Amino acid sequence: MNIKHVTMYASNFDATKQFYLNKFQFPLISEDSDRFTMNVGKTTVTFIEASLNEKPFYHFAFDIPSNQFEEAKIWAKEKVTLSKNQGDDEVYFEGIDAKSIYFEDPAGNIVEFICRLSDAKQSTAPFSASSLQKMSEMSIVVKDKLKSVSALHAVSIFERDHKEVAAEGLTFMGARKDASYLLFVNEGRTWFFSNKNAEVFPMEVLLSDGVLVKIDENLELVSSNRG
Repeated sequence: MNIKHVTMYASNFDATKQFYLNKFQFPLISEDSDRFTMNVGKTTVTFIEASLNEKPFYHFAFDIPSNQFEEAKIWAKEKVTLSKNQGDDEVYFEGIDAKSIYFEDPAGNIVEFICRLSDAKQSTAPFSASSLQKMSEMSIVVKDKLKSVSALHAVSIFERDHKEVAAEGLTFMGARKDASYLLFVNEGRTWFFSNKNAEVFPMEVLLSDGVLVKIDENLELVSSNRG
């Protein structure tokens, strides 16, 4: 399972578009007056302009080469202010042998660059936007995590270690061998490296195996297999 395409909604739309296409120089695939689609490694990402009074935000992570964490951090710091947690602007996750940095885009999204030291490929090219390999994590905020996770079993998506899912906290859905995950969390949880609490917003994720997972306009989880 890999994340093929993601659709999200963005306030501060024009600034968000300039941020990704000009400041970060991600390749533009298509655009219209109220949306644009860009390429990030193996993943395409579409942002649609949010309604005037709505300010949706999401958390997602992009993979960087396993040997370029410091280079990627320097590159990012030239463009954004990194978020901090207890004074630190990076974190090491022992359980998955990975390092991450975080920042926010103009829409308020919590963006993560993650360096999977054991899983990601290396690169000898100077770090740039084209070095980002894929979106490897997309968080999906729901009203009832246990119910939502159970629904994914019908499309053959399971907890990464096939463990029983806890009612609280983050749950990583997807196989470890692919190192691509849908992160399920109940609304209200405070995001890591942020003071924001998770909220439910419409969005869509299309996976490489044809599975579509979305939060619809009623803020309910819907999943289907397009084959």
